Amino acid sequence: MRTTSKIIILAISIIVAIAAVMIYAKTQVEPPVASKHTNQYNMDLNLCFASFAEVDDYLQEDSIFSVTSDRISVFAQQNKLSTAEVDKNTDALLKIYVPLFLKRSFNRFLLSDWRDDDHNYMLSQIVAIREVCHTDGSMAVSSSASDSLSIIESIIGRYRKARTLARQTQFRGVANAQSVISQANQFAKDPWLSHCSNLVNSLRAMKSNIAQSHYNYIVGQVQQMTQYRYYSQDYYDNTIVPHVDAALTEYEKKAAALYGTRRNVDDLWARARSYYNDATDYYEN
Repeated sequence: MRTTSKIIILAISIIVAIAAVMIYAKTQVEPPVASKHTNQYNMDLNLCFASFAEVDDYLQEDSIFSVTSDRISVFAQQNKLSTAEVDKNTDALLKIYVPLFLKRSFNRFLLSDWRDDDHNYMLSQIVAIREVCHTDGSMAVSSSASDSLSIIESIIGRYRKARTLARQTQFRGVANAQSVISQANQFAKDPWLSHCSNLVNSLRAMKSNIAQSHYNYIVGQVQQMTQYRYYSQDYYDNTIVPHVDAALTEYEKKAAALYGTRRNVDDLWARARSYYNDATDYYEN
């Protein structure tokens, strides 16, 4: 029994001694393992990327985008990043920022009130996004994102054309009236432009505004017949009178189909005949 105990104690002592030697060798004899090298400039950019999640204001988002883009450029110029790292960080920046920009831009088009300042700002940001390039000079924004940016530009372009069109309420002939009214209807039904209440109201009012302008036009033409003292009889009979007759006839035939309604012009016909009789008496006497 005593012999067995001694053997066990001896074995334990040997194990403890070996373990102590191994621990000493591991911590004191072996040299420390070098820590993995981390590029501090990449770390700086990663902090910039993370800061996007901490803001909820579009101006702050745009500021982070601008600052981070500038940092990448400076680090590249100073050779703080490899070519691959520059392109990787550039892609990472656009991958975070562009979806944020697209979401807020399209949400703004869903509002009923559209502002030129907002549109100008969107367009300036699109220019800034497209100016971001890879080290080989190629545009960094993806093709799908670029297509979405083009849609924003197209919406703003159509809005500006529609707004210009909505101001054309003066009658410039039946053909022109048909054209602008048709365009106005198309713009008013546009999936995006239809959200802008002021624009849609202006476009829908064009028909009645042009109709009123058309009526005012024929009234003016009839009234011109009173100026017979300033024309020769030949010009009056062969130019003024036929022109008034054509204008009144055209309005009677086309106004209802064009505007949806037509005003009675019997009084204008009567006034035209009266003015013509006055002119005839004047020329004969």
